[in-house]
Amino acid sequence: MPETRGPERPGRPLLVLAATSVFGVLGYATMATVLLTDSRSLPNPPAPPLTWALPVVSAPVSIEPAPSTTPLASRPRLTAPRTNQAGAGTHHGSPTRHAVAPTRSSATPAPQGTPIGLAIGTTVGLGLPAMPGYRLRHRDFVARVDAITAASSLTDRMDTRFVVRAGRADPGCVSFESDNFPGFFLRHRDFALRLDQASGTALFDRDATFCPVAVNGGTALRSVNYPDRYLVVAAGRIRLEQTPVQQATVFQVLAPL
Repeated sequence: MPETRGPERPGRPLLVLAATSVFGVLGYATMATVLLTDSRSLPNPPAPPLTWALPVVSAPVSIEPAPSTTPLASRPRLTAPRTNQAGAGTHHGSPTRHAVAPTRSSATPAPQGTPIGLAIGTTVGLGLPAMPGYRLRHRDFVARVDAITAASSLTDRMDTRFVVRAGRADPGCVSFESDNFPGFFLRHRDFALRLDQASGTALFDRDATFCPVAVNGGTALRSVNYPDRYLVVAAGRIRLEQTPVQQATVFQVLAPL
């Protein structure tokens, strides 16, 4: 006789599913607890080394100029500043006058045979015995010799007049100040004779000082800062040349025109 089954209970599958979920949750919790415990038991990793770099401090640098190693004897000779002469080539009006106190060096005795005609404070003309009728004059602020007579223009005659002054660098010698351009003196620059305004520097004073030397019935003019050089006329211009005094240009002191 066949077995007779009763009707199935519908709540049994739900109980199985709930039990499975509970066991799953418990499993996950157990695993998380184990992992957390293991991570806490591990030693702390070493701290990374410091990689900061200290700033490099360089040696102090001097901003002062380095001292020159050039010997004094081999250094170039300083020259006075050259000013552009306004109105060069004309003689209308008088340039601005500046009172410049000349620099005087220690007094030295006047050369033997100094002509009497070169008296300090007198106005003179300088002629050339070898070239009658020619006189030293300035033109466009450059010294030269031209044929100048009493019949020449007033401008040309004024250019030949010079006031004899005590030597700016040596009172035993002389300096020549222009009569129509007061404060301007004959001086050599680059060994050429010219007319420049006194700057008050020691260099200018030396360049504008000449020592008269009596020779051949006249006067040779020797540079005070180049004792082996004399004024020499060549091609109408006047230069400071290294030459024996017997070959220097001879000047004659004349009355001004």
